[in-house]
Amino acid sequence: MALQEKYQSLIDLANQSGISGLNITEGEGFIKIEGTAPSADVKQQLWDEYGRLDPEFRSGDLVLDINAPENASATGSGSGSTYTVQSGDSLSKIGSKYGVSWKQIYEANRDKLDDPDKIFPGQELTIPQEA
Repeated sequence: MALQEKYQSLIDLANQSGISGLNITEGEGFIKIEGTAPSADVKQQLWDEYGRLDPEFRSGDLVLDINAPENASATGSGSGSTYTVQSGDSLSKIGSKYGVSWKQIYEANRDKLDDPDKIFPGQELTIPQEA
């Protein structure tokens, strides 16, 4: 219950923001908030609140998996999904989960990643659709 208390303002914001399919689950040592935001602005508000509560995203005790409609895509394809990096992840591990190669994920996130071996928890990556 301590994690819910820690992230209560984020949970309240998610509840008030019209997140569809909102699902909040607590596991052993972490809490997961997932759903679809009505806009990219609402999604950003949630990430801003998470950043306020855990400024360097170092706790590793929250999984924030919020999708939002893509109005303009930096990847150019306009399709794909997003994934929030968790402790212990690698591009290969994420790629195997989504059926794409680590290189495809790296290429889709060149604007955010300088080195494919340097990703960190809380970072949001674009996952391209299978080629």
